[in-house]
Amino acid sequence: MNLKDPICAIATPPGKGAVGVVRLSGEGALEIAARVWRGKDPRRLRGGRFTLGEVVDPKTGEAVDQALLLVFRAPRSYTGEDLVEFQTHGSPAVLRRVMEVLVAEGARPAGRGEFTFRAYLNGKLDLAQAEAVLALVEAEGELARRQALRALEGALSQRIARIEGRLLDLLAHVQALLDYPEEGVEPLEAERTLRE
Repeated sequence: MNLKDPICAIATPPGKGAVGVVRLSGEGALEIAARVWRGKDPRRLRGGRFTLGEVVDPKTGEAVDQALLLVFRAPRSYTGEDLVEFQTHGSPAVLRRVMEVLVAEGARPAGRGEFTFRAYLNGKLDLAQAEAVLALVEAEGELARRQALRALEGALSQRIARIEGRLLDLLAHVQALLDYPEEGVEPLEAERTLRE
């Protein structure tokens, strides 16, 4: 798996719906989007802007579907890379065809969780937050949803960082006791240390 390849995936659940979303991310994503888009050139759009147009098969010029296109520019995207979202009608046939034209133009289908993996590698999420994405997607109850969202927002990561900081302080204190016993460094109270 090359982590620089442009990748694409259907982002909406399987089945029929009013709206379907296909995402494209990675090096060359904007160029691929420009080749399969009839409307404003995605390469010229500012990040966070929608435009109306059509997804087309560049080999035949045939329209695949009318759609909205949304551009996120690196590093201000979910993955930290240039990312394009095609919001089409939610027909499985339309979504499949959008994927086909993207792959024909050089993108590859993303592996399971690859968008989130790239977000992790690009420093957009830490490991606890990356795991929280899956927990939030799979949450069926309100409590599970709340817990996953808190983890995604960084609550667990912040708690771990505080504990890590305290452990490093304790380690430095113990190291000072061992290295400089004659300096009169106060030994820690065992009970207090265990509580912390």
